Amino acid sequence: MSLHNVPRQTQGWIAIIILTISASLAPIFIRFAQNEGVPSLSIIIWRLVIGALMMTPFAWRQHRDVIKATPTADWGWTSAAGFFHALGLVCLFFALENTTVLVNGALRRTSPLWTIILEITLLGIVFNRRVWIGVVMALVGSSVIVISGVEGLDVGSRPLLGAGLSLLNAITLSIYIIIGRRMRNDLPFLVYTWALFSAAALMTTLFGIATNVPFFGFSLMGYVWIVVIALVAQVLGHLSANFSVRVFPATYVSILIQLSVVASGVIAIFFLQETPTIWHWIGSGIIIFGVSILGFGRTMNDG
Repeated sequence: MSLHNVPRQTQGWIAIIILTISASLAPIFIRFAQNEGVPSLSIIIWRLVIGALMMTPFAWRQHRDVIKATPTADWGWTSAAGFFHALGLVCLFFALENTTVLVNGALRRTSPLWTIILEITLLGIVFNRRVWIGVVMALVGSSVIVISGVEGLDVGSRPLLGAGLSLLNAITLSIYIIIGRRMRNDLPFLVYTWALFSAAALMTTLFGIATNVPFFGFSLMGYVWIVVIALVAQVLGHLSANFSVRVFPATYVSILIQLSVVASGVIAIFFLQETPTIWHWIGSGIIIFGVSILGFGRTMNDG
């Protein structure tokens, strides 16, 4: 059966499942590449370049006329999405150098909180008391993880820096998702995703050249993990993310991938020997419960 014959909402659920799996595995693969001595910025550059190159022939073959006729304003919004995508990746990778996978995952998955805040301030949406209870719980959970990380964290020498970068990654992800939601009716899914990948790849490559970041000279396994990251996290993960926000509200998408926090933490126990403290798990649970309340409150408001 062709995917075109599958109901759109079912396609959205398939995208969510793929997104959740890729979001769970990506931090583990990133840590493997870092352990091979590949600099974080080098991983980011290759990840984006490979992703953009893989999508180029498909985008041009299917939407050549659309690409040529796209208004300048749409390219501007797409470039902005690419910028926040690139910035988010920088925050993610450097956060993983300073904190555990669980702490990073739990804090950056507060993105539903920041999505709602942006929707309130930029779009003037009013939310009920249930939403604000969820906001408080998400902040409490984040605080528990950050505070416990100071004493219990045994990966990285600057856990507070890692936590701060993880939170900034959550904010950039929220902006990235909101832009994608806005552009869902302006550009075809494939064109939008290819363009933002290309913009992000160009920005990070220029920054890498300016800062003398190495592009070559890594171990064979280092290159293997770079390719795995590009395929799983960049292509599968962000293709799924950009498609899912065309089917579901941005906040709803953020809520649905919360299980990737717990999954990443569990995987890290077995493959990275990262043993979370009880407070890390408690904080993660509070965040997941809090953002779940946020999502339910948003659904009630939408009626």
